[in-house]
Amino acid sequence: MNKTLIAVLAAAVTTLSFGAHAQDTVMPSQANADKTQAKGDYKADKAQAKADYNQNKTTCRQTTSGGVQHACKKDAKAQEKLDKADAKVEYKSDKAAINADTK
Repeated sequence: MNKTLIAVLAAAVTTLSFGAHAQDTVMPSQANADKTQAKGDYKADKAQAKADYNQNKTTCRQTTSGGVQHACKKDAKAQEKLDKADAKVEYKSDKAAINADTK
């Protein structure tokens, strides 16, 4: 939930700052580099979410058993999905900001 809130606030700040600097445009080559950087960050965030999931799942196996273990693993999977969704929102926000800045 906190990551989602942070992503939304970051998108809002980015949008507002681009509105203030509407006259500053980015060259297409720089926009492509920025998009590539944003995509790299997105892939890294997804990989980190997967690594965190695997770590949490391993911790669940080591510290719990039975139904509690199953619930723990489900929570880990839900957290992974949330982290990936946050990464996707941030990526799309970055991409939209770059596109808006190049016009």
